[in-house]
Amino acid sequence: MPPVAEQHEYSTDSQYLYDMAHAISNGVVSVDLANIKPGKIVHSRWLTKAARLLRLYVTMKKPPKNLRILVEFIIKVYVPMYFNIKYYSSVVYGSVLFFKYITWAQFLEPNLRTVVNHVIKYNPYFAHSENILLSMLFDDRKEVRDSAIKKILRYRDNVEDPSELREYKKPDINFHCFDYTKMIDLTDKNNVFEPPFTRIIPYETLIAYLNEDDSPLTDPHIPLHIQGTEQHVQLLASVSKRVISENVEAVMEATLESRAKLPSVETKKDFKQYFFSFFPMF
Repeated sequence: MPPVAEQHEYSTDSQYLYDMAHAISNGVVSVDLANIKPGKIVHSRWLTKAARLLRLYVTMKKPPKNLRILVEFIIKVYVPMYFNIKYYSSVVYGSVLFFKYITWAQFLEPNLRTVVNHVIKYNPYFAHSENILLSMLFDDRKEVRDSAIKKILRYRDNVEDPSELREYKKPDINFHCFDYTKMIDLTDKNNVFEPPFTRIIPYETLIAYLNEDDSPLTDPHIPLHIQGTEQHVQLLASVSKRVISENVEAVMEATLESRAKLPSVETKKDFKQYFFSFFPMF
C-alpha cells in the first residue's frame, strides 16, 4: 500500500474497500465495519464489485475455492494497485506501477497467471517505450535518468522526422524482468520512441541535463488513471471547439486553475458540502 494512504480523502466506496482489505489482512472485522450497508453492486465499476466480494468472503465460515482465489487477487493485486494509482496519480509513474502490477500477479497458479498475462499483453500502454522513458526521466537513480536521455538523443539522431506520428505497436513484454526499465528491449532501436513530453526540449538542453545531479524536469501532473484522463480529454475537446488552436493551452491552464480555486460540485458529496457551507442551519 502507498504511504499514509489513510490521510487521503477517498470516496465512500473507496474508503469501504480500503477498510475491508485491511480488516481481512488483519483478520478482524470491527463491529462498525460489519454494520455498514455497502449497497448494490455497480457492474460498470470494478471498485464496488471487489468490495462486495470481500464482504461476501468475511460472512462465510468456509468460502468456496473460487471465492478465495478472487479475494486473494483483490487483496494482493487489485487493492494495492488501486490505491497506488490514487496516490501516485501522475503519468510519470505509469510504467513503474504497470511493472508492479505484473510482478504482484505472478503469485497466481500457472493457468490463472496465463489469463492475467493475456490481459496485460492486450493493454500494454504503459509498457510502450514512450512511457517507460518518461518514467525513467523521473527515476531516483541518476544512471537511469541518464540512460533515458541518451536513448532519446540517439532516437533523434536516427529518425528523419521527429514530428512524424509513429505507428503504435503493442510491445513484447518480458514477464520475467526485475525492473520496469527491462519490460521491453530498449536496446532495439525499433522499440524506442521519444515521449511527446520531451519533444519541445532542445537537443543541447537534453545534453546539459546529463550533468545535473537531480532530475531537472518538472512533473507535468498529467493524470495517470482513466477517470482523470477522460476528464482532461473532455476538457480539451470542449476548449478546442471554442477557441483557436494557438490559445487552447492557455485556456486549458486558466480553466484548471479556476476549477482548483472554486468549489467542486461534481458529486453529491461535493454538493452537500457546498450547500451546507451557505446554509448551516439545515
